[in-house]
Amino acid sequence: QLENDCAAQIAKLEGETATYQKRLAEYSKGIKDLYIDKVKGLISEAEFLELSADFRSGKERMEAQIAQNDVAFAGFQDRKSSDDNRLQIAEQYTNLPKLNREIVESLINRINIGKRDAETGELPIEICWKF
Repeated sequence: QLENDCAAQIAKLEGETATYQKRLAEYSKGIKDLYIDKVKGLISEAEFLELSADFRSGKERMEAQIAQNDVAFAGFQDRKSSDDNRLQIAEQYTNLPKLNREIVESLINRINIGKRDAETGELPIEICWKF
């Protein structure tokens, strides 16, 4: 289930990135065409400045979206590899005939020990597993 969700998110990001790249190419072409129109005298200097500012703004937005999607994609890839590693560890230790100290130590990520409660004398211990 988790792998399917991750794959769906990655596919969604790839589709969005392709759309953003297409728009980015359109904005770049628009800037070039706009410059050519200015050189040919088809538009005034003021029109050129206004329209080119709009095109540059759109181009910058698309570049920012692509960069944001790249970061999210890398995060999903890291999460997927981490999940694969956890699954591999869990599969390695399923159906064990006997649980020994070495196996338990390999499954523990860390142990958090809190302050002793003055009233009850209890010492809180939290075991953080690798899976």
